[in-house]
Amino acid sequence: MTTTTATATTTNTEDPTRGSISGLLTRYGGKTAWYAFAVGLALFVLAPIVLFYARAFGDDAAAIRGLTEVPHLSTILFNTVALAAGATLVAAVLAVTLAVLVMRVPVRWRGLAAFLPQLPLVIPPVASIVGWIFIFAPTVGYGNALLRSLPLFDRMSEGPINVYSMPAIILITGTELTGIVFAFVFARLHEISGSLVAAAKLSGASAFRSFITITLPLLRPSLVASLVVAFLLGLGQFTAPLLLGSADGIDVLTTEIFHIREKFPIDYAATAALGLPLLVLGIGSILLQRAVIGDQRRYVTQGVGGSVSVQPSRWAFAAVVGYAFVTCVLPLLAITLVAFSPFWNGDLANLSFTTKHVEATLSNPVVAGAVWNSITTSVIAALVVLPLGFLGALVMSGVVKAPRPVQYILDFVFVGPLAVPRAMLGLSVLYVFLRPPFNLYGTLTLFVVGYVFIVLPFSLRSQHSSLVGVHSSLFEASKVCGASQFRTIVHIALPLTKRGMAASLAVMIVLLSHDFAVSVMLRSPGNHVMGTAIFEFWEGGVFPQVAVMALVMSAVTGALLAVTVWIGGRSALQNM
Repeated sequence: MTTTTATATTTNTEDPTRGSISGLLTRYGGKTAWYAFAVGLALFVLAPIVLFYARAFGDDAAAIRGLTEVPHLSTILFNTVALAAGATLVAAVLAVTLAVLVMRVPVRWRGLAAFLPQLPLVIPPVASIVGWIFIFAPTVGYGNALLRSLPLFDRMSEGPINVYSMPAIILITGTELTGIVFAFVFARLHEISGSLVAAAKLSGASAFRSFITITLPLLRPSLVASLVVAFLLGLGQFTAPLLLGSADGIDVLTTEIFHIREKFPIDYAATAALGLPLLVLGIGSILLQRAVIGDQRRYVTQGVGGSVSVQPSRWAFAAVVGYAFVTCVLPLLAITLVAFSPFWNGDLANLSFTTKHVEATLSNPVVAGAVWNSITTSVIAALVVLPLGFLGALVMSGVVKAPRPVQYILDFVFVGPLAVPRAMLGLSVLYVFLRPPFNLYGTLTLFVVGYVFIVLPFSLRSQHSSLVGVHSSLFEASKVCGASQFRTIVHIALPLTKRGMAASLAVMIVLLSHDFAVSVMLRSPGNHVMGTAIFEFWEGGVFPQVAVMALVMSAVTGALLAVTVWIGGRSALQNM
């Protein structure tokens, strides 16, 4: 009897998790489960993209051969690459300059200064573009009206700045991408050892020479990574070319594809064929990025951070504030002025105000429905993607010892959507999910699926960063103490990724709440989100309602971001 009891006690001690969730994961959550997760996610993400682009090769690649018949195709290709390259160059120069300036801001103001260059990311791009239209439209733009009052331009009937031009599109897109490049560069500046810069100065190097020979080379991983992301986003630019380029016939590949999408029935083969150059350039850019960066351990420095010998300057803070005012406040002021004016005529000398446009827009049931649809679809998509990003971060950071093929698959799955422009992602989702067995056309679920594709890469980055900096000995100690893999994940990995999760959630909410490209591609009669609602007003030429809708989008995005920061703490904002 005593022996039997002891045996039963021993059995219970050896398997305390038997029948529990953690026990099931420990027993069955091995290689097979990770392969199933990786392959399943790959099928969901990559299959629609592959199926869509495969249409270009149907009928003996008739659609590809038909590209020669597309009017002005060479000009469209040139505009696409010129926009991406020009905007990336603008973003690189502005981001590096702003990062250096922020490092010179007095410490008590540095937190605010570090957020200001990223403020344009919070403002919906469509709202910012509409604001610049109200400022620099050739005839009735407020900024042009002011410039024409100066002696140098007083004989001009329009201009002198034309917002509907290629340089304007490049500049506006570049300022939009600056926040992304800045986030990469500024984070890396904090990691560079200040002792290296100090040693260079002791050796007689000037501040400029130490920056060129030490700081800039050490920025290479983050700078190259951010420039590739900016170039990919520039290739897929849709909002600025559509709203600004259409007036003067400036087309890029995404707008040409949109024109085909607007015809019925949609020629998916032609759109896929036109999108192939974007896909090839996107994949090539990612491969080039990895080849240029190589082993990132070459850029690791030892010692204290890189701001040790930087002389604080109030002028640096003033310059950063000035940048934020020009890129964010001015467009919003122009939008507000149009929204509360009886009509938009560019006359600043005889201003009058009314609330009739605001009242008419807010009382429109389409607007209320669009706001609610945007909030619900954005939140649902973010909550779906967040745990996927966490699982991916566990594998990619090495916290969980998954098979190497699983790591390769997940790496490709999470990075893959970045290589596909958002307009093309929208068409891929539309092509696959409006057909049986899904039949999602005309439903809000279609927006949720499309939004998942947008934010999947961003769900991984911040969470991965939270785990990759933690020494593996912490997780090994947990295992030595007898903790199961599930318990290690729940009690150690999950708390460590709290800041990364908050940052990922903030980024996803911001991106989705003011999405335009995917939303316009997926829109259907009767189902609106904020991006499609403002586009409907734009097509109707009702500019005061466009202005009101732009303000609504900005307010909703700000409110959602505030809620996210309230839930996740200031870390959600600091790690965006």
